[in-house]
Amino acid sequence: MTGFLGTKATFAQDVSFVGSIVVAIAMTIGAYLAVRGYYTAHRWVQTGAAAANLMLVFGVMIPSLLSVTPDENLNLPTAAFVAMPAHEVVGTVAMLFGVYVVLVGNGWLPVRWRFTNYKPFMRLAFALYLVATIVGVVVYWLIHT
Repeated sequence: MTGFLGTKATFAQDVSFVGSIVVAIAMTIGAYLAVRGYYTAHRWVQTGAAAANLMLVFGVMIPSLLSVTPDENLNLPTAAFVAMPAHEVVGTVAMLFGVYVVLVGNGWLPVRWRFTNYKPFMRLAFALYLVATIVGVVVYWLIHT
């Protein structure tokens, strides 16, 4: 099935691309809410964005990655062979660390696994997610345009 953005991407890949950008925007809004002191709204927005990201990763990104055959990679630009693993590694770290931060922020982990100074952990999680998103955009552009 062809995508809806006018590239060589499939529909699922376009959904993943657009969804990732929407999640990045939501996380940016959530970060802004925290800066302004709206912590309850911040928690809800970030929790929702992290949940949406998990759905994208497990519903679209991983199945897409697993469906690639080795011969499909023969026609990719050299930069894609650097960008794709970078996206996979940074994205995995960002997702796992982000889920941990969400679990701590919502009080869903035992006290001994929590941190008390939220700011550095949340900033790191946000930065990792933004880097993963930017590298993901580069991967999309290298492969599908």
